[in-house]
Amino acid sequence: MSLVVTGLITGGSIIGTLITRDITVRAISNTNSGIINMLSENLWGENLLKSTVDKLDILYKLEVIESYLLELPDEINENKTIQKALDGIHDMCNKIHAELTNIKQKIIDHYLKYFYYLRTLDLTYDMALLESHVYNLDHRFKLFLSICQNKKLNC
Repeated sequence: MSLVVTGLITGGSIIGTLITRDITVRAISNTNSGIINMLSENLWGENLLKSTVDKLDILYKLEVIESYLLELPDEINENKTIQKALDGIHDMCNKIHAELTNIKQKIIDHYLKYFYYLRTLDLTYDMALLESHVYNLDHRFKLFLSICQNKKLNC
């Protein structure tokens, strides 16, 4: 999306990368609010989900990343490598949000079935996928920080 915006605005590489950063921060904010809403609902089988979210410390990580990205100076956005790193963080936030939405829907669907209390809801694969996404988010954020350090940018 930032390439389209950059192409439309003359000399818009700074504007385009600012928009990319804004989109990334918005995606992280949406993921945070989605997690908060999900955990505040009274889902019947949410114990496994809540314990996994607590174990992975997803909400805190996303809040820290969001806060850090908001404090970045504007001149940092001129770098294409930084822009790619922000796109990677944005992608992982979207995947985490989609996975949490999928898990929530599976829990709701399970409890709408007849005799749900006699059935077992298996979320093992979904939780492993969520853990993988959080690991990748951690890795991409560390990569972003190392890029900032290597380029000697004031991040």
